[in-house]
Amino acid sequence: MKRFLLRKRAQRQLKKAVLMVTALCILATSGCSAKTTESQEQQEKQTLKLSMVISSDAPECVKEAAGEFINRAAYYSNGELQISLSESAQVDSVLQASDTEFAFVENEQLISSIEELKTLELPFFFKNADYQFSALNTEQTQYRLNELIAELYPMKVQLATTCGYEDLAADDSIDLTDFRKRYILAVKESFFPDEIQEDIGAREIVNDNPLGLLLEEKAEIAQADLSEVIAAVQNPSYTGEMAVLTSTHRVKTVYLLVNDQLMDKLSPSQQAAVEQAAVMSCGYCRTLADQKREEELETLSELGVSVYPVNLEKYYAMMGDIYQYEAEQMLYRPDPQLDRMIRSDGVKETF
Repeated sequence: MKRFLLRKRAQRQLKKAVLMVTALCILATSGCSAKTTESQEQQEKQTLKLSMVISSDAPECVKEAAGEFINRAAYYSNGELQISLSESAQVDSVLQASDTEFAFVENEQLISSIEELKTLELPFFFKNADYQFSALNTEQTQYRLNELIAELYPMKVQLATTCGYEDLAADDSIDLTDFRKRYILAVKESFFPDEIQEDIGAREIVNDNPLGLLLEEKAEIAQADLSEVIAAVQNPSYTGEMAVLTSTHRVKTVYLLVNDQLMDKLSPSQQAAVEQAAVMSCGYCRTLADQKREEELETLSELGVSVYPVNLEKYYAMMGDIYQYEAEQMLYRPDPQLDRMIRSDGVKETF
């Protein structure tokens, strides 16, 4: 009987021990599960899935800069900002839809919707790329740009930079030093009435393909990208004498746009990551544009194309007087606020 009671007691103790071990296992498993869930929620909370759009025909420097921005934003945010990149032939529609957080967009893509931005396309409006960067990224200039952009898009300018240049191609068989002559200048758009054209020594003809008119000997000088000149000279059917005038009369602008509500939703460290990535990617875009230009000038020399420098200070001052004192006579009147902000003495003194 005594042995039976001892056996029963042992069984009860064993059962109790099993129950305790089971309970501990359940608690431990619940704890691990809770920690795992908490870790997952924290990770999901920290990682933001965002998007960026660029034009499908954007210059190579812009495409590279977009990739640089995405990589830098992820790096500076410790992986919290994950940005996907897409290309679109209808960037205007994508921006209006407000379902993208970032965009690299060239100024010339926006002027059909925001006419005031055509001001930045005027010849010799910027002294050089350094001047452009300084002028467009002041607080007052960005305020005006954002005013104009906000009328159509829920975006604002984070930074603006250079994405290319436009120069002049010319018939090298003519005398380009006769300052008494009005040269036949082929342009995509004329900004000046005949009286002003005479003052600057030009007789403009408008055509969608200015370089084509030069090749057909219907013009003596034409607006052109250096890549266009290279392609024309390398064409086996070309037999003329081509020259390039390094006017850089148009410094092309690209904006890094940010959704106007996004920055308020980001943590301070994430905001800093966006700002750092913007500086680095915009600087990279400018560097690539400059490298491309140097390579193209070298190629032109190798092809036997004469390359002549232009007195930029002279033309910058001359065109500046026109924009300041004869704007009302122009076929397109510059936006007064942008003109005043960009060409102000305060900006000029920085160079």
